[in-house]
Amino acid sequence: MARTTDNASASATSANSSITNVAALANVSIATVSRVLSGKRTKDDDIARRVRAAAAHLNYSVNYAASALRSTVTNTIGLVIPTANDPFCAQLLDEIEPVIDVDSQQLLLGIGATQEAQAERIESLANRHVDGLIVVPAAGADLAGTLNQYANTLPIVQICGRQTAPRVSVVGIDENAAMEAIVKHLAEQGIASAAYMAGNELSFESAELFATFHTHMRTYGLATSENWNQFGERTVQRGFDCAMRLFNGPLVQPEAVVCADDAIAFGVMVAFDALGIRVPEDVLVVGYHDSAIARTTMPRLTSVRAPFERIVSECLRLLASGPAGGAAETTDASGGNVRAPRVMLAPQLIVRDSSVFRR
Repeated sequence: MARTTDNASASATSANSSITNVAALANVSIATVSRVLSGKRTKDDDIARRVRAAAAHLNYSVNYAASALRSTVTNTIGLVIPTANDPFCAQLLDEIEPVIDVDSQQLLLGIGATQEAQAERIESLANRHVDGLIVVPAAGADLAGTLNQYANTLPIVQICGRQTAPRVSVVGIDENAAMEAIVKHLAEQGIASAAYMAGNELSFESAELFATFHTHMRTYGLATSENWNQFGERTVQRGFDCAMRLFNGPLVQPEAVVCADDAIAFGVMVAFDALGIRVPEDVLVVGYHDSAIARTTMPRLTSVRAPFERIVSECLRLLASGPAGGAAETTDASGGNVRAPRVMLAPQLIVRDSSVFRR
């Protein structure tokens, strides 16, 4: 009997002293707590001292044996992504894995490039009784039916995309803020026109970015053309082909090219090199996702960086709040259930040489 009491006490301590509580007490992000306690953040400064002090105050430590005593949880978080090769998903994995690990949990990964494949991965992870589920929908995938099957009892957070399942929280990128930052920056360079090479038109984010591009171009008095702005694959070859079509002739040409992915932008720059067009002297180029490509092109590529640390922190906070992100069971004016939280985070425009005019 004494052993049972000790187990219950340890379980309660573990529940009350989560990494989320340590982050709140130290006034830092969950990811920062992860790095400090795992030793990946070696700098011994005020932040590190606050984290260690908060962990000590809450009696928090990375203790797999104690965590295993919590019979109602599995210490697993499921993550479903369309591919591990996409820059966004790759950077998300790099950010979330160490945070999950330091909180005595395991990350179970499911990869599916189609709606059907993702639905199977979600069902498989739910059947493994994960404590929470994070989903990055594939382009064009409508997972509402699948997610609604589990959302009443399983905390689920969707990253980006349209909120179609009312009890599934969403953490997304403020695409409007991203595109406004791009267009404002280009306008400050004194250009008069720009083209936009959008991503796959089946993607909610691609459609939203396409619409906001035109809105902000009008706001800042910049010109564009329907022939310049097309949807397509996020590949180097697509960027190369589009740039060759737009710039290899006597037609009126844009002074800047905005791309929905760094891979597209790299293809554009390769085409420009073949055509003898200089970047940024002749044409400005902007990418998206701030992948490794952006830091290795010549010149270095201006790109939009998602706030991955905040994305991970918000996802884990919402999972810890329970199903529907802790939303109260109330109804709106039309009698429908109020949706789970939708958190939109502003990305950062990383300005590099490719978009700063040097006439």
